[in-house]
Amino acid sequence: MKLLTKTGLNFISASIFFFFIGSLGGYYFIRYAVNKMFNNELLEAQQQVENNLDQGLTYADVRIDTLQLRTDETQHAFTDTIIQNKSTGKYEFYRKLSYLKPAHTHTIQYTVIRSTAPSDLMVMKFTLMLTVFPILFFLILYMVNRASTRYSLTVFYDTINKLKAFDVNKDNRLDLMTSDIDEFEQLNEVFNAMDKKIKEDYIRLKEYTGNTSHELQTPLAIINAKLDELIQADNLTEEQIKTIAGLIETTNRLSKTNQALIFLAKLDNRVFSDAVPVNFNELIRQQLENLEPLIDEAGLQVEVISSSQLSSTMNMSLAHTLTLNLLKNAIRHNVSDGFIKIRFDQNILQITNSGLPVTYEPEKLFGRFQKNSQHPQSLGIGLSIVKRICDISAISISYHQHANEHIFELTF
Repeated sequence: MKLLTKTGLNFISASIFFFFIGSLGGYYFIRYAVNKMFNNELLEAQQQVENNLDQGLTYADVRIDTLQLRTDETQHAFTDTIIQNKSTGKYEFYRKLSYLKPAHTHTIQYTVIRSTAPSDLMVMKFTLMLTVFPILFFLILYMVNRASTRYSLTVFYDTINKLKAFDVNKDNRLDLMTSDIDEFEQLNEVFNAMDKKIKEDYIRLKEYTGNTSHELQTPLAIINAKLDELIQADNLTEEQIKTIAGLIETTNRLSKTNQALIFLAKLDNRVFSDAVPVNFNELIRQQLENLEPLIDEAGLQVEVISSSQLSSTMNMSLAHTLTLNLLKNAIRHNVSDGFIKIRFDQNILQITNSGLPVTYEPEKLFGRFQKNSQHPQSLGIGLSIVKRICDISAISISYHQHANEHIFELTF
């Protein structure tokens, strides 16, 4: 929920609550004042009746009854009642005063009533005023408050949009909008400082990555060349040859690890940006042809199920690395005489392979340097590269295993 909507709802809720309480209190106050006025007029009518002046009484009706009972004191009672008008047949509201006055041998009951129709109209008008004017006032106040808040948040929304479009690879500043609100100005200062710091760190990281690539690859190439020369010597024993071969394998693995880490650094820095339409059906077919020797060596059966053409727009190099790593993973972590199933749908690519159950949580499968104990020669970085490519290419990837099947599903 947006801040503007949240504050508006809070304002409306509080206004309705206090408006309801105020209107209810105002209505009962007016009704109390009107009843007080009627009570005074009925008491005046009572005095006129007792003084035999009721002949000139025009605003109230009086009825006198004689009761065969004795009472020691006068009793008054004010009530509201409804009486049918004989001329119109309609029921009307009246205010009634009933009181008992003791006589020598009996009691006289006086009943004085007065129509409340004029006052009811007045109460209705006052209640309408108490309802309409506050509603108009709250609506005007709400619109003014909303417009003021929206104007104040213009700087905030401008900052959000510029942060969304922020790209560390572009050499430009955030250039945030200035504001007369101190808090927004402080926020802009923090973001500008953060922008400068991030770009400085990014430049240093790129320099470090380039230097690392250059400084490591050259010594590794020299070591490999020296080891190749050394293993070709004629006077080496079998034990020495095995040792040198192990060193060559270790340096090759170190070189591959260095290249993979450099590739991951490029992914993290979003170096790959050129996007083109990629036909994954054709890309998978070409890669299966290139990997055919490895598939035949492992004795695997490959089945491709294509219900439609799967195409997406992304960097071609990343698409190639993504699918190649998934296929190599399916081959490497398979079993003898196993299978690989590849299914294409409108926006789904699913790669399933047979294999031994994993011994760790599936959520950790895409972690960097997460290795399978059955394949210690693996670098443990291929699926981490797959996950990073999916993240920067807006592709959803999921993994689950069913019995001895490992299923990777990509949703484009």
